[in-house]
Amino acid sequence: MKKFNWGTGIVLAVTIFIIATLSVVSYLISLDYYLVSNNHYEEGVNYQETIDNKTRAQNLENPVVVLFDESSTSIKIIFPDEARRELLSGNITFYRPNNPELDKKYKLNLDGDGLQTIPVGEFEKGRWKLSVEWKSDSLTYLEEKNIFI
Repeated sequence: MKKFNWGTGIVLAVTIFIIATLSVVSYLISLDYYLVSNNHYEEGVNYQETIDNKTRAQNLENPVVVLFDESSTSIKIIFPDEARRELLSGNITFYRPNNPELDKKYKLNLDGDGLQTIPVGEFEKGRWKLSVEWKSDSLTYLEEKNIFI
């Protein structure tokens, strides 16, 4: 029987290291990845504006409420009275982090009670990022929520 010496140990350790490295590299190459946005550079430059919009929305006395209605499988977005003093305009965006082809965008269209209902029964299950952006009193507000459908 042959003896196990230190030279054999080094060769064995280097071989295992190379196999492990190649396995990790091949796994990482096989992953799908998506950019957060196609124009991420412009959005990054103007990110201070986004921060200001979020801060404005957070400082509302009564913030916008986002609810999941299980019985109708829909998302309900409720605007407080103070945010509805003027005619609001804006967009509601559902962003799907792992597949941009599933992203959905709706125009803000509130009923008389400041409510907008969006049916999500046909949405793919999983994590979504909901973004509600609106203008009121010539100021822009932004509310973002992570939701699971």
